[in-house]
Amino acid sequence: MEEVQDTEKKMKTAPIVYVFAILGGFAGLLYGYDSGAISLALPSITSAFGLNAAEKGLVVSFLLFGALPSIVVFTALEKKIERRNVLIVGGIIFIIGSIMSALAGSTAFLMFARLVLGVAAGIANMYGLIYLSELAPKNIRGLMSSLYQLSVNIGILGAYGVGAYNLANNAWRWTLGLGVVPAVIFTVGMICSPQSPRWLIRDGQIDKARRVLKKVRVTDKEVEDEITDVQNSLKTKEAGLGELFGKFRPVLTLLFVLTAFQVFTGINAAVYYAPEIFHNLGLAHASIIADFGVGAALVISTFVSLPFIDRLGRKKLLEISLGGQVLPAIAMCIWSNNATIAVISIFLYVFMFGFGLGPVFWSYVPEILPLKARALGMGVITFTQYLFNALFSLVFPIILEAIGINIFYFFAALSLFAVWYIHKYVLETKGKSLEEIESYWEQKEA
Repeated sequence: MEEVQDTEKKMKTAPIVYVFAILGGFAGLLYGYDSGAISLALPSITSAFGLNAAEKGLVVSFLLFGALPSIVVFTALEKKIERRNVLIVGGIIFIIGSIMSALAGSTAFLMFARLVLGVAAGIANMYGLIYLSELAPKNIRGLMSSLYQLSVNIGILGAYGVGAYNLANNAWRWTLGLGVVPAVIFTVGMICSPQSPRWLIRDGQIDKARRVLKKVRVTDKEVEDEITDVQNSLKTKEAGLGELFGKFRPVLTLLFVLTAFQVFTGINAAVYYAPEIFHNLGLAHASIIADFGVGAALVISTFVSLPFIDRLGRKKLLEISLGGQVLPAIAMCIWSNNATIAVISIFLYVFMFGFGLGPVFWSYVPEILPLKARALGMGVITFTQYLFNALFSLVFPIILEAIGINIFYFFAALSLFAVWYIHKYVLETKGKSLEEIESYWEQKEA
């Protein structure tokens, strides 16, 4: 009877965990807000500073380029600076970057402000998820990881709402500057949140980690079991770059290809440039509706996908997602002069991305990487994804100016090719333990 009661307790979650999850989730919301805010601010910024296509790409992409050095630096310092403290630094940088963006008096200053925001975005996107996964109990760890992606999309949708309200008055400074509000909430929230228990254990601060775990776990046995598990896992020697690109090259190659599919099938064209796309089509009146459609599609699809990740499996969800992008992308090109069809098409296109490729990718990356290569591999893939995103965002306005909406034919073709590649080469991880996945790669290498 006591064993049953203990099991029931272990299945429960301390309510305070959800409070910390919401505060930690603001890291994703901030990244989403600063990614989405530029979309409806860009037309007004273009008028104010007389931007050409190349300068538009620079203003958008500098946030992503700014993330690259922060990912490298904070990956190198990962063992020296505790996760919560890194996130507090990120929150402060978000505040500074938001104020700078609102006060920008020139294109060069705005680009620099976006670069500063990018440093914070790199910290938030990398360490927000790590912090939440290390604080969460096992029974809701996967859910909290997925909810982080949902918070990113809520941030994008919120930015569209603020941008739409300010667009009529060309008040782009308010759109960018209001990022200060969630940044302050996030920073104060992180100051009030506990440190990562896993990092504390690795740093030898066992008693401090125990005090943290007693706040966020239900039973003392759960606390002691987790401390033991973490101590055992830390005995595994982590791989270096030589081993990552040598022994684990097949895994890394697969993840590089999936990263390319996630970026170059065109989601950032919709997130950053929907008003530009519709303005080029002569459908300026539909641009705000399109932006809200993009934001709503991301939020709804990510929410809908949550129960299907474990039910259908990662591979099947990726195939459905990429296959579902093909027809809306083609419809965008064929019926581009029909505002109703164009808006519906971009909604469906983004919905299919958010249903699979968006959330599944970031769940799949840590699953597929062997334990000893997981931390470094995540850093390499995160860096690569930001680099691809930055390059795409930089050149897309130039491509859009050159060939217009026909670029979506390329997105459709690449999505179709991705379905074939995933069906042939991607390993399904549904129902497999991390040890079984690691064993698969070791056997394949042998």
